[in-house]
Amino acid sequence: MSEESKQKWKDTFAEYSRTLKTYTTMSALHTLAQYWVENEFIIEQAAKNEVDLNGPKWRPARDDQDEISEYIMEQDLARYLHDNTLIPIHRYSSIVMLCTTVERELVRLTENLQKELGPQKLNWQDINNNSTTGKIIKFCEAFFSLRLVDCAQYVAVTELQKVRNCIVHNHGDVSLSDSEGKKTFLLNLGKKRRGFCVDSLNTIVIDEECIKQFIDEIWAFFVSVFNTLKWDIASDWQGDKLEKAFKKLKT
Repeated sequence: MSEESKQKWKDTFAEYSRTLKTYTTMSALHTLAQYWVENEFIIEQAAKNEVDLNGPKWRPARDDQDEISEYIMEQDLARYLHDNTLIPIHRYSSIVMLCTTVERELVRLTENLQKELGPQKLNWQDINNNSTTGKIIKFCEAFFSLRLVDCAQYVAVTELQKVRNCIVHNHGDVSLSDSEGKKTFLLNLGKKRRGFCVDSLNTIVIDEECIKQFIDEIWAFFVSVFNTLKWDIASDWQGDKLEKAFKKLKT
């Protein structure tokens, strides 16, 4: 191995060692983004293949609106399973996975804080709160003076959790929410969050823009947390890393 190669590997290991407290979290979010995009692409390709196989084999007259409408209806019928079952369920599951990843990485954050600053007399599980995130927020503030609620894009964490809770506990049906406050929140969320709405059947509808925005904001949240702690983030996760992962959505 040349001296140049040896130095390159030394630099790589040095950076990994320096960024160990943040590397796994950023890697997990990036991998989840890739997983979501890849499956969006696979389902869309499958839908197009279904149209080729079982869609209309004729072409409508260019100026005949009735024929054009019939043609589009036949295409939609061929895509029905993909558009009305697979894509909605995939997006629901991606929201749940992202929320689970956030909770897991917040747990990792507390573990790394205790490794750096020492174990505390209580653990985060001992904190009195109904949610994992709520426990960790109180734990970090009480024992490490780290106010996660002050970090950029923290609001995205709370909104993500509320959407996830409706999906998991109420199958995405807003009308089944156990309080008017939760129902009103979700009904109004579409006014501020692109790609999110509640349809006429009170069902949450999630477009790809909503998933993309949530991933972007959760990424920004953890970057803000790590910057607050002055923990280095590896060069692998700098620049337009997420945008490269999302690029396949535009093809």
